Amino acid sequence: MLPNQMVKSLIGKMIKVEMKGEESDLVGKLESVDDYMNLHLSNAVEYKNDEKIRNLGHIVLRGNNVILIQPYE
Repeated sequence: MLPNQMVKSLIGKMIKVEMKGEESDLVGKLESVDDYMNLHLSNAVEYKNDEKIRNLGHIVLRGNNVILIQPYE
């Protein structure tokens, strides 16, 4: 399975995203993804060392800044 197909299979599920140059992780429901791996998350929350920092709501993440995308439980 290609990486973009894998990410598209996560639409509608909770994911954890690690961003380039950031110490915190973002967790939210994946609403959509495009061919550039730009991500639209709803109910996004920022975590640092597994501690909740703040609620972000709906956010769009630019694909070239994403390091890691993984399912979140």
